[in-house]
Amino acid sequence: MKKAETRGLIKYLNEQNELLKSQLMNTSLIHELTKVLHSCTDFEGIIKTVLLAIQEIIEFDRVILFKINKNNFCLQPGYQVGINEEEIKALSIPLGFEGGEITDALFLNRHIVVEAPDKEDLFFQKLNSRSYLVIPLISKLNKKCWEAKSCDRTMCPAHSSFNPYCWSIAGSSQMNPAESENQRRSNCIFCSCFKAEGVLWMDRNTSNIPISSDNITTLTAILNMAGIVIENFRILNDLDQANIGLQQANHKLKLVNHDLQLAQAKIRSDLEHARTIQQGLLPRDLENTSAFSLGARYLSADAVGGDYYDVFSIAPGVFGLVVADVSGHGVASALIMSMAKILLKTFATNEQSPQKTLEKINRTFLSEVKTDNFVTIFYAILDTTNHKIRYTSAGHCPILLFDRVAKTCTRIKADGLFMGVFPDMMLSESQLSYIPGNIRLVLYTDGLIEAKNKSEEMYGVERLTKCGFKTLDVPPEQTVDLILFDQKTFSGDTAVPDDDITILVIDL
Repeated sequence: MKKAETRGLIKYLNEQNELLKSQLMNTSLIHELTKVLHSCTDFEGIIKTVLLAIQEIIEFDRVILFKINKNNFCLQPGYQVGINEEEIKALSIPLGFEGGEITDALFLNRHIVVEAPDKEDLFFQKLNSRSYLVIPLISKLNKKCWEAKSCDRTMCPAHSSFNPYCWSIAGSSQMNPAESENQRRSNCIFCSCFKAEGVLWMDRNTSNIPISSDNITTLTAILNMAGIVIENFRILNDLDQANIGLQQANHKLKLVNHDLQLAQAKIRSDLEHARTIQQGLLPRDLENTSAFSLGARYLSADAVGGDYYDVFSIAPGVFGLVVADVSGHGVASALIMSMAKILLKTFATNEQSPQKTLEKINRTFLSEVKTDNFVTIFYAILDTTNHKIRYTSAGHCPILLFDRVAKTCTRIKADGLFMGVFPDMMLSESQLSYIPGNIRLVLYTDGLIEAKNKSEEMYGVERLTKCGFKTLDVPPEQTVDLILFDQKTFSGDTAVPDDDITILVIDL
């Protein structure tokens, strides 16, 4: 093979690799978006989440949802991101044929990309848009119109059609015959089978990057998921208001859940890949030294999680000890924790103060990451030459310090607020000395002590402490196993953990 051909092949493979990475990230983000959508408590929350997702995931600068004003037979701006409300509040687009591409997209039930609009185009005139995309937002349709209405007009084009969206079929609406296309459209929007929530308009006014087929595929996946969630939201709302038609509503929920299961099945393999990547971020085969021996375990509640632990060398005889927990679990938490790990390793190299190290990480989080998640973290610097430990804690669980000679246990907890929330975490730094061979540290995350049994009782720090005393003469690696076994026995063999569990045991 010639060198030019080899370079071309390598370039092609690199491009395909980047494409797969992008698709994996989009799939993971859509999975997280699904969780967020299902946590929304009102219709407005669902719509705003969808608009922000389109802006962030597919990188459209401006996104507007035009709502349908049935009484005035027009489209009007409802929600928007990336554009001032004052710029668009006066816009009103007739739903008739004269409305142009945006109304065609609604009544053809398809996306339309408008490249180089002419000077008469409304969006070119009002918003100076040089290319844009319009696509309808459709909630989940569970029955075709002729089935829902028991219609026997077999001559209607929508009757027995494979297309369930009857308003997009020319010549439909024969239960209410229309003399013109505009009249047919008017009949459709008042029909109970009309499931259009509105029309989304979007463009890239700043970047001017062309709209690709991948963009449209991702957009369609987001809107399909949003449509399912919108319908699910309305069904649940109806159940709260009345108990009429309970069996029919339950049937609809089964259909929605079936669709969700299919969607989740598509991304399970991607989540497994993300789990493998995250496991690679955790320390592998932590080694004992002449100064200490240790054991550790991390159990994720989901495919990927938000806990982190490490024991790493800072200088000869000086080591960093860390256990941290990001709020929640899943892809977003794992991503934030990987950032925290990188920042910790970066700042710890030239900083001997645990407090100052965490403060530097916090400032970076607030200025660069800007996430709603927060991080609890215990960080200590172990000086095995001078037998001292300097430590600080940002809202983390108390660390257990066992004196194996005196048979005592001290809870180590430095006051401090969560990382990634406030500019001032109000941290304090403490120091203690130890006698080699006497001390055992047990570091953990709240998933361990907050594990519950069938009676909703937590495992708790007291039970952990008792188990710690029982295992003082056991090596750290076996101690980890015994503590997890004790917690599992307490919770029950069939209990499913609600949170990630991390435990690190160190004998000094």
